[in-house]
Amino acid sequence: MKTPLAHWLLTGLTVLGLAACAKEAVVQEDIRPVRYVTAGDNAAQPGASFAGEIRARQDTPLAFRIGGKIVERLVNAGDRVKKGQVLARLDASDYALELTAKQAQLAAARSDLAQQQADLARSRELLGKQFISQAQVDRQQNAVNAARAQLEQAQAELAGSRNQTGYATLRADADGVIGSVSAEAGQVVAAGQPVARLALDGAREVAIQVPENALAALRAAKTLQVKLWADGQNYRGTLRELAADADPATRTYAARISLDGANAALPLGMSATVTLPPQDSGRNLQLPLSALLDQDGRHYVWVIDPKSHQVARREVAVLGIGDSFVSVGGTLKTGEQVVSAGVHLLRDGQQVRLLQP
Repeated sequence: MKTPLAHWLLTGLTVLGLAACAKEAVVQEDIRPVRYVTAGDNAAQPGASFAGEIRARQDTPLAFRIGGKIVERLVNAGDRVKKGQVLARLDASDYALELTAKQAQLAAARSDLAQQQADLARSRELLGKQFISQAQVDRQQNAVNAARAQLEQAQAELAGSRNQTGYATLRADADGVIGSVSAEAGQVVAAGQPVARLALDGAREVAIQVPENALAALRAAKTLQVKLWADGQNYRGTLRELAADADPATRTYAARISLDGANAALPLGMSATVTLPPQDSGRNLQLPLSALLDQDGRHYVWVIDPKSHQVARREVAVLGIGDSFVSVGGTLKTGEQVVSAGVHLLRDGQQVRLLQP
């Protein structure tokens, strides 16, 4: 049988043990998992990339200079053509008839001029014999001048008719590749209506569409990286042309990037990616916007101790804010680990578990 003293001692020890356990439970806290970044690893952010396609520097739509019915098409899309090669023909029967009429008018004008010149010669002989007056000779000279003018008019009209007849044949302006064909034999086309598109041999470019927030970086870039999707081949590119107005539908600006070392052998229409050079922040460090903690009008970041994995709040100066990154200065050093998410759930000295960045 236990004595009252022993009973009270046993009860006291039990209470002290429970208090110690309770104290340990209060001190113990969960280790919070966090994502992090290393200051300085992202000091140079990758430049923006734009999808595009290979184009010829000179890509010309070809059309007849007169209207008519196409009677023959001699090329297909993808065919390589030479300068002067015939691509298509129109029905030129009407123009041939007009050409014949102009030739007849020219012959008549020549005959009339010859007759008027002969009459002028006879008039001068009669004037020498005092059979006619000087006024009659002057009138005959005027008739000769009019006949000569009619001859010149007939010659010009004949040259124009020959040109019109020649326009019934569509020829390639230079060596190149037929990119597309938009007319078929039997189709009636108007003057200037595109029939085919010719991509001239020579320099190759990449056509891209650029949003307005990337215009300044594109203009400032001295060199651009161009990578072909098909074979991964890389080229050095430079901005050659940038549209002044945005496309009304996409609100983007058309740009042409010239390629160094690319020639006519590069297939047209290939997919390519144009990448701007990295944006270097200089001596300032760039962090994700989610790493910034704002309290009482000041800016802080949580710096992770590499040994104890405890976090400490450190004040930084915000030097610039971008779309997803903030440029900071202050005592933060390159190589230090900074919490990049959940910054409002931490406190000084809290231990964290690092997740993969």
